[in-house]
Amino acid sequence: MKLRILKDKRFTEPCVTVEYSEETKEVKEIIKVVRLFGSKIPAELDGSSMNINFEDIYYFESVDDNSYIYTKEKVYNTKFKLFKIEEMVEKSSFVRISKSCIANIAKLKSVRPFLNGRFEATMLNGEKLIINRHYVAGFKKKFGI
Repeated sequence: MKLRILKDKRFTEPCVTVEYSEETKEVKEIIKVVRLFGSKIPAELDGSSMNINFEDIYYFESVDDNSYIYTKEKVYNTKFKLFKIEEMVEKSSFVRISKSCIANIAKLKSVRPFLNGRFEATMLNGEKLIINRHYVAGFKKKFGI
C-alpha cells in the first residue's frame, strides 16, 4: 500500500481519496475508518447538549425505550433509536451484537466463546458485552473471523 500526503495551504478542508484495483479486506477497513472519522452524533449529559465523535464511542445501548452512548468513561443520552443509529453506522466499524446493543469493533480488546452459542466481548475500557447467538454470524463477518 502506498500513502501519499499533500499539504497545501490552498485546501480548505482535508480530502481523502482511496485508489484500488480490487476491493480487499484492507481497502474496506480503510474506507470504514475514513467514513466514520469526524462524524458526530447529538447527545446529552446532565442537561447539556453536545456532539460526540463516532470514533470515541465504544457502544450504543437501548434500555427501557431510551438510547445511550457509551464512551471510555461517560454515558450519554441520545434521541436516536437503535434502528436509526444502525443505519447511520452500517458501513463503519460498528456492528449489532444484540437486540439492544451496537458495538464498535475498533474499541474491542478481545472476544471469546460464551454459553449457548453466544460470545463475550471485552472492550478496551474493560466492559464486557454479550454477543447474542442470533448476531454472532454478522459479528464474525464484520470482525473478520
